[in-house]
Amino acid sequence: MLLAVALGAVLPLAGAVHVPAAALDRTVVVDGYALPAGLAYVTAACPGGQERSPYATYRQGSVLGDHAIGLAFGGATGGMGGIAAWVPEPAGLLDAGLATYHPSALPGGSGRDGQVVVQFDALGDGFQSAWLEGRYDVSDLAGWHSGDDVADIATSWYWSDDASQWSAGDTLAEVAAPWGPDAGGAWLNFELGCRGRDFFFDDLRVRTTAGTTTYDFEGVRTQAFISAAPTHHSTALQRGVTRLDLVSGQDHYLLADADTPGDGVWTPGYVSGTATLWARPWGAAGFAPVSSGGFRSDTYAHFHIRPDRQTEYQVRTTADDTFEAASSATLLVTVARQVKARTPATRLRQGQPIRVKGHIAPAERGIRVTLQRKVGSRWRPVDRARTGRGGRFALAVRASSTGRWKIRVAVAAAHGNLASVTATTRVTVLPRPEPKPKPVPVPVVVPIPVTHVPADGEKGTVAPPSHHGSGRAARSGSADEGAPGGTPPAAPDRAPLPPAALPDRRD
Repeated sequence: MLLAVALGAVLPLAGAVHVPAAALDRTVVVDGYALPAGLAYVTAACPGGQERSPYATYRQGSVLGDHAIGLAFGGATGGMGGIAAWVPEPAGLLDAGLATYHPSALPGGSGRDGQVVVQFDALGDGFQSAWLEGRYDVSDLAGWHSGDDVADIATSWYWSDDASQWSAGDTLAEVAAPWGPDAGGAWLNFELGCRGRDFFFDDLRVRTTAGTTTYDFEGVRTQAFISAAPTHHSTALQRGVTRLDLVSGQDHYLLADADTPGDGVWTPGYVSGTATLWARPWGAAGFAPVSSGGFRSDTYAHFHIRPDRQTEYQVRTTADDTFEAASSATLLVTVARQVKARTPATRLRQGQPIRVKGHIAPAERGIRVTLQRKVGSRWRPVDRARTGRGGRFALAVRASSTGRWKIRVAVAAAHGNLASVTATTRVTVLPRPEPKPKPVPVPVVVPIPVTHVPADGEKGTVAPPSHHGSGRAARSGSADEGAPGGTPPAAPDRAPLPPAALPDRRD
């Protein structure tokens, strides 16, 4: 950006400026030398001197607002420069003045610093032929000077050829009144610098019967910006970004700078300065400064952020002598909760539970989590719970049907964090195993003991005691004899039976 070498002379008499009458009281903020309609920059030669081309200058600190603008002569004497204000109805002028500031001390002795020149379009032709002028010298200005009331200045009036005097000892209102409604307006020219001293001006007041207009001269307007990649994984840079979506645990870089639309002296472009990052976390009442950094016309101020909850950010640049302070648009950074979930078994049988465990970040107790299953194109809740200590949770659903299940965990938005969901987990549910067949019972064969029937008795007529007991009794009498170490007893005599005596098994 280039600074103009000097302000060119812009004489108000180049043509009439038809400004509508002021409406009530108003304050017009003037951004540097971006002069609105009704104001003009002027230069002139001092008596016996020559016209100069002073440089535009700016100052932080003033009687009205934060800045004042001025002219720098660099010690060159003999020329004047300043500001001119348009008065559409001179006959109704009640008050007019300009506050000035001379930072340097007065040179030795009294001297003329400049003058106030009033140019009245008496003929109403827009200063095309002739007009009336009244002049008032200004001398020995030092520091801040509130300015004399031009409306009360009674002076001599001459035609613009500077040869014919119209009147003497009249104010502007008194001179304008006889000309009636056909007369035009008037320019009030405040011109200083004859002794080569730099000066600043502010608080230009013009009060008429229609109202008061106050001009507040400020520094060159600027605009601050936040630039950032629009997503966490993007490398592109977006200037003036106003929203950024992050997940808890992700960090990001914000870049800050400022530019100016210019004011006619400064051309539009980037400027240098100091930027401060301000933040308002979720739940906070207002913004608070975080950190500061410098930037130039070709560099940024860098800020590193890692919010764990929704946070608003704003960059504010610091004013200097030339440029006004500026604030960027607010950047809203949303933060979704980070969800980590684990499904221990992704292959199980129908009827078994599908279990999911995990935790959220930032960790917080009492946050609602939901286990969802995708049915068709919709996600349906199948279990709900709230996080416990450390943000942990446990969810489960019984696998009621076979096939492939798609499940996920959804976390509700709460306490400055957006809602979030996990990636889809696929679980394969197999059919229940076939039941094992019941074993065929094996028949149990119980052997039937053979009954020995004596030959001399009929079958089935021998009482059990006589069959089993007699034998035992016969042997029990010889128990001692059959004891170990003794002689075994002799077998009882059995008469052989003839074959005919054997029972026929076919009966």
